[in-house]
Amino acid sequence: MTKLIYTKLPIDQIEYLDREEFHTNEKRFKDGLTASIKKHGIIEPVYAEYGHDYGPKIKVIVGNNRMAVAKALGIKEIPIIVNIWTPETFDLEGRELKTDDEIRSLFKLKDQLQIRRDKEGRIDQIMPPLYNNVENEYI
Repeated sequence: MTKLIYTKLPIDQIEYLDREEFHTNEKRFKDGLTASIKKHGIIEPVYAEYGHDYGPKIKVIVGNNRMAVAKALGIKEIPIIVNIWTPETFDLEGRELKTDDEIRSLFKLKDQLQIRRDKEGRIDQIMPPLYNNVENEYI
């Protein structure tokens, strides 16, 4: 049994792919994402897992680019949905999400959100639409 928790965490408590440099062809993407986060902050939560393939740490699965830009901008706290694969041994304070509607309520583009499930019906990924597809609508 997994447990989904929505909370806000200090960026230094979250492990993510820390991209020091975006590729040349990603400059427009990074610039747009940076401008959006400067203007609005991080509105939509990143998606992370605890206790699954990555062991006993909170590891971002979707939202690494937002994390890298947030760190560069000096943002200290991130809205996050953590899928806890070992709820019997790890507790995280926050709002438990039990339905797809509760998950969708946290996102600006609710109708374009993808909630993927594994064979047992457990959520294994929550992914907002790609930034390049929606330009400045996606934060």
